[in-house]
Amino acid sequence: MRTNAAQHFNDAVRRDVPAARAQWHSLLESFAGRGITFGGAPMPTFLRPQFVDRDTWTTLTTGATQLIRLSKRVARTAFDGRLEALLDFLGAPEPQRRLLRLEPPGPDVALSRVDGFLEKDRVRFIEINSDAPAGFGYADRMTEVFARLPLVRGMATTDPLLVVGSIEALVTNLRSHARAAQPRVAIVDLKTVRTRPDQEILREEFARRGLDTVLADPRELEIANGRLVAFGLPIDVVYRRTVISEVLAIEKEAPAFFEAYSKGLAVFVNSFRCYLSEDKAFFAILTDERFASLLSEGERAFVATYVPWTRKVEDRRTEWKGRSIELLPWVEKQRERLVLKPAHGYGGVNVVVGSSVDERRWSEAIQTAQGSGGWIVQERVEVPEEEFPIFGADGSLAFESLKVNTNPFYVGGAEVGAVTRISRDPVINVSAGGGSVPTFVV
Repeated sequence: MRTNAAQHFNDAVRRDVPAARAQWHSLLESFAGRGITFGGAPMPTFLRPQFVDRDTWTTLTTGATQLIRLSKRVARTAFDGRLEALLDFLGAPEPQRRLLRLEPPGPDVALSRVDGFLEKDRVRFIEINSDAPAGFGYADRMTEVFARLPLVRGMATTDPLLVVGSIEALVTNLRSHARAAQPRVAIVDLKTVRTRPDQEILREEFARRGLDTVLADPRELEIANGRLVAFGLPIDVVYRRTVISEVLAIEKEAPAFFEAYSKGLAVFVNSFRCYLSEDKAFFAILTDERFASLLSEGERAFVATYVPWTRKVEDRRTEWKGRSIELLPWVEKQRERLVLKPAHGYGGVNVVVGSSVDERRWSEAIQTAQGSGGWIVQERVEVPEEEFPIFGADGSLAFESLKVNTNPFYVGGAEVGAVTRISRDPVINVSAGGGSVPTFVV
């Protein structure tokens, strides 16, 4: 049964608008003061957090865990374990292939975030983000800040809230992959990324929990005495926060980073092998009838429930709900129910939602997808909408129905939190203009 907590919160805002407005300004000040920033400004957010009832939360998080574990296994067994065949299917560029051919000492996927939507009667996952998933630090600290708001504290009598964090499990997981009893972790990403404050939060929280941690750009790493070194300090675990495409773009400037990975001088979490099961084209393996033998009957039922129908954009026959179709002509005619995505993209860039464009734009997108060879077409998931209080620049209050995307984290299967993204646009991404709020369990 879905919770009424959101309605209770909104009603409380309506009862005392001046107090709610003051809390909104306090929230933004706390974001700036606590380092919850994005691109130099407070993280875009909304006054109301996301509320999820316990049963839905359990379905969401256990489903995400099962999807990650199933995907990791299928990535290792698809095409009879032939890596090159899988890379061919995914359309992996050659620079990525050089890294993916290496067998790393660390885990393929220890950490991830799964993008999900809470439909009326089920949970649907549209993407796995294991290539340097962001948001762990942001989410835990946002939860702390929101939990102090009088509006949230006042819900204790009607909607008792459970706070689920992720950083404790993240520290435990990173320690578990280290070879040393007292490891030193390097959080590694480019200095210029807009999510750098997320990593600053993690460095602070790791240190508070006794985990020796530095934050470094890949170009600041060195090799000394057979060890990976950052700022003169030997590194045991690289918590890789730089995505594969971005770090490859500076490969010549960061030789120690790549030497350490190729020689196993430090454990990388995640390894670059996470790419295999998080590429958007991978859902075409999970849902395509050609690969049905890779899954048990129960796993096929799970995928059908949680994962939208997905295919690579190519000229072939396939099946849609048990019916044989010619893929390209069918995609042309079914614009309203489909989405086109670049398989190797992130941040919502170049995603085309058929119901949001006209027939001409849709045809152009199909032509682009065919020409590139690296696109997927996916069944459009109905994006849920919820009402959120919005304060204008003049202080006026309005309530607006916004699109909601709830994304559970994965940390080795431990119970961890989630982050919710909110947007007016059907492509929900903070990088593309959305906002982020914490997720509370009722």
